[in-house]
Amino acid sequence: DAPPTFRVGCESLEGAYCDAIAELLDEQASYMPGMACVATSVLALDDLDLSTLDLGAPGRCRSIFKVDVVNNSKHFTKSLKSAAAGSPCVYYYRTIECQNNAKFSFAVDPWRAVYVICDAPDKKTAVEYMKTIRTDGSMDMDMLGKPGRIQLTVLEEFEMLPKAKSVSEEGGFAGTEYRTDHDLDELMNSFLAAAAGV
Repeated sequence: DAPPTFRVGCESLEGAYCDAIAELLDEQASYMPGMACVATSVLALDDLDLSTLDLGAPGRCRSIFKVDVVNNSKHFTKSLKSAAAGSPCVYYYRTIECQNNAKFSFAVDPWRAVYVICDAPDKKTAVEYMKTIRTDGSMDMDMLGKPGRIQLTVLEEFEMLPKAKSVSEEGGFAGTEYRTDHDLDELMNSFLAAAAGV
């Protein structure tokens, strides 16, 4: 028998507390089959201290954008880390073979189809982050080796579920190379709004 699921509603409690209590009841119910677990699960609420509930981290905001071409990946990652200012940030990229390509004569380890995900602690920080990304005149180096802005496409900006997994540990900054669209899906899908958004 499948365990029952619980819904908790109370005008005097914030939604985050109701969700945490429902999660606690669901967890208790998962330990035993059928409806017989209901009474035992509800007993878990006896003497419940609300301060002990795991509410996650409400209010966090995630920004996801794509950069078609990065000419100087070393310069770009340095600028990206500076813009993140300690917020967890990851990027996924494909490399470009350019030894005999005059178009990339000034390129330094260039990348293509770069996807960046950054988790800000609140909406204000997320807005400031994206403003910096859009307006920084030295995010990358252009084809002549001079500092320049990046051309980006914003894919998603959303408030995260309180218990949504962060892209990395607090203040983490890391990049991963991917080779196929399937690889990219495996890296990104759990971080998209469909899975992690409010």
